[in-house]
Amino acid sequence: MSSAANTDLDSWIQQLSNENMPVFSVTVTNVTTAINNKNTSASEVAQTILRDASLTSRLLKVANSFNYSPSGNKISTVSRAVMVLGFEQVSALTLTLALVDSLSEAVQRDKLTEEMAQSFHAAVQAQELAKKTGCKSPEEIFVATLLSRLGHMAFWAFSEKGPEVLKLIKSENLSQSEAEEKTLGFKLQDLTVGLSKSWSLGELLDEFLCSEPDDDRRFQLISVGQELAQAAKNGWDSDEVTLIFEQAAKKLDLSVDEVEELAYQNARSAKEITCLYGVPNVSKQIPQANSNLADDKVSSEALIEEGDNTCETSSIAKEVDVDKEAGFYEADGNVQLTIMQEISAAIEEKPSINIVLEMVLEGLQRGVGMDRALFAIISPDHKTLTCKFSLGDNNDRLCKELIIDLRNPENIFHHVVSNKKAIHVPGNPNELQGTLARETFHLLGTPPYVIMPVIVRSKVIGIFLADRNASSRDIEEKDFIAFQQFCQQANMGLSFLTM
Repeated sequence: MSSAANTDLDSWIQQLSNENMPVFSVTVTNVTTAINNKNTSASEVAQTILRDASLTSRLLKVANSFNYSPSGNKISTVSRAVMVLGFEQVSALTLTLALVDSLSEAVQRDKLTEEMAQSFHAAVQAQELAKKTGCKSPEEIFVATLLSRLGHMAFWAFSEKGPEVLKLIKSENLSQSEAEEKTLGFKLQDLTVGLSKSWSLGELLDEFLCSEPDDDRRFQLISVGQELAQAAKNGWDSDEVTLIFEQAAKKLDLSVDEVEELAYQNARSAKEITCLYGVPNVSKQIPQANSNLADDKVSSEALIEEGDNTCETSSIAKEVDVDKEAGFYEADGNVQLTIMQEISAAIEEKPSINIVLEMVLEGLQRGVGMDRALFAIISPDHKTLTCKFSLGDNNDRLCKELIIDLRNPENIFHHVVSNKKAIHVPGNPNELQGTLARETFHLLGTPPYVIMPVIVRSKVIGIFLADRNASSRDIEEKDFIAFQQFCQQANMGLSFLTM
């Protein structure tokens, strides 16, 4: 590739990162970093997702579908979803939803739909074949396969040069890759490679894109998924598909009949899953065995009816009440109830204390409608409070820098710890019954806050704090009561877990 082509490619990557797909690139980085960190807890993965209210809502909706929760047990919190589905599955769901959102405004919608259909189809084929053959991390294979044509999807979503590429293919009888290189100076697969490295899309995808074919079973599964999705576009009864069935059976140590039957099932699953992700147009483009367009239409309509309108577009109204403009949660009694019930159920399974704390913070944010919620723990010498978990605005900084000195008896936090009672810190400075250190005030921002001690077997171990500082909304008495209910449930649960 020439230096000019490299410059053009770098320019494309920069534009996608900064203008077209910034949310996706940031989400990928945050989620993959959390997943790949050996010391990551379920709560840390949940915190990464909970920063985006829309993503949180949609992830829970998909997680509660029959495909991912066949038992029908309701999952109401992201922390619980991580516990039930696992890090890898939640990561795959998150990245897929973020991808769908990022590509929702397409320039060349027909071509993007075609690319997304092929990518989703290939990803499901590869994932299910991985499960069938006992390959580890089928979710990682799903993500790598899904993103293996990310450059193509991004191009058709955001470039104005799409018609030029299509014209070259038609008028000069060029292959698509030849037309891409003539128009852009590079191939779209080169763009995928560049994005994978720049956005840290995963070690498996990097290796697959940049390595020569070898005996790595994961590479074979990705390739088979891609080949099946591509060939099926010409019909499942084509000679090309038959040949791929035979080659795949040999590579994966399966019979041809097994591969064929599984491929048909996977195509149906891919159709249903894309519907769940809110891209019905993509769902309709995934070819089904022994079906015609009329059958596909009936199947799609039936799926919508049976799935309680799961095949909605990505712009649907969310299940939780969210301030659409600012992204802040509104108080919702139903969400409060379901999360409290879920916390009770989770406690019976004796999870880690961190999981319970994270579920409480999520309840305070999504149920009580707080902009921010945090848990701070008392030091062994009882002199300071240190932020351990935080959700919402400025959470990373709080977890790193918030240290509250408890030695001053006039300090508001000292009152909470010594009196073992919750307080509603008013917004009017003249009404403050106590002091706030300048450093604490600087980090938390202006009141009002609500604070309650975390009491385990009659001993205060920390505090919960919540506020609506970011949205400048009032905290009413009913909100303070709901806050205390969540904290009280946490106290009882933590006491049970430490017995």
